[in-house]
Amino acid sequence: MHRPANILALDASGDRSTIGVRAASGATFEAETDAGRKHGRDLIPAVRDLLREAGVRPMDLDLIAVGLGPGSYTGMRIGLTAARTLAYAAGARLVGLDSLEAVARNAPAHALRVVVVGDAQRGDVYAADFAREAPGAPLVPLGPSRIEPLSAWAASLPPETLVIGPGLRSATIRASIPGTADLGPDDPIHRPSGRRLIDLAMLALDAPAVDPDDLEPNYLRRSAAEDQWDARAARP
Repeated sequence: MHRPANILALDASGDRSTIGVRAASGATFEAETDAGRKHGRDLIPAVRDLLREAGVRPMDLDLIAVGLGPGSYTGMRIGLTAARTLAYAAGARLVGLDSLEAVARNAPAHALRVVVVGDAQRGDVYAADFAREAPGAPLVPLGPSRIEPLSAWAASLPPETLVIGPGLRSATIRASIPGTADLGPDDPIHRPSGRRLIDLAMLALDAPAVDPDDLEPNYLRRSAAEDQWDARAARP
């Protein structure tokens, strides 16, 4: 049984910010910003409004959980900065979550094998694999989130795998998935929800404390801008 705690969970790794709040009473609240809006402008006001709806003061937060990606580099940095700032101000513990695992928890209870895919651009995908022993059993990660070429990822998909995730918005990724796989329905199953973020945060309630400065976004690779900068610097 979970001990009473005020929890805030947020993720800005996608095209919108997702927020969940669990009050010590056990009531859970969730919200998300509009797609395509600016995380830097909309995230903090959305957090403020949801905390107010939940009746939780920022200073009363016990735990703050933040999605570390993989996903949008800018979004991940904004989300982590916001979470760190709130954690320092409230004196709350801060933990990091895998954004793809939050999406995986949207999978229906009958799905035994689940793969979450994100568009990493440049012909690559972000991917994470999950499985459960029987319908309704806990969904367990089979390894950390990773980046790999789209062609190699699609070729290795086991039959009857449920594929979900933000990468399915890409027509190229969808066309690469073999017909033996099962594509999940349209949004919102393909993005994190505040309730699923809270579910993951609850699992971290009794985990060892982490120094907020030690948390970093899960970039998985350098940005294109960094590669271009190094290439220019290497020119004679």
